[in-house]
Amino acid sequence: MTEEIRRFFEQYTKAFDSIDGTRIAALYHIPTVTMRGNGSIHCLQSREELARFFQGVADTYFREGYRSGSFKNLQVIPIGGRSALATLQWELRREDGSVIREWQQSYNVVRTPDGWQILVSTFHVK
Repeated sequence: MTEEIRRFFEQYTKAFDSIDGTRIAALYHIPTVTMRGNGSIHCLQSREELARFFQGVADTYFREGYRSGSFKNLQVIPIGGRSALATLQWELRREDGSVIREWQQSYNVVRTPDGWQILVSTFHVK
């Protein structure tokens, strides 16, 4: 399961690198809940709502200089056979490779007929 989820987050990273809200939204379950780095909580209930939300997130990152991202320290705890809790550390980088920001985030992911999807995401807010 850990390797499947690693591949899923590699796909997720590529979706963010594309700065395409629709591509990012496709990796989320409907509905989904996300707690952002500022502590705000959002319940997104349609694919269109998800795409608009994540297009805004991706555009903001891009304005800040984001050109690529990566994750490290992936930890996966299975929750039965069709879901898991995944925790990892994100790094957003500029074109020159310097880090813009990094943070830790956890995801409740579920296996659907279409593959893994994010049900809940939670920034580790300090």
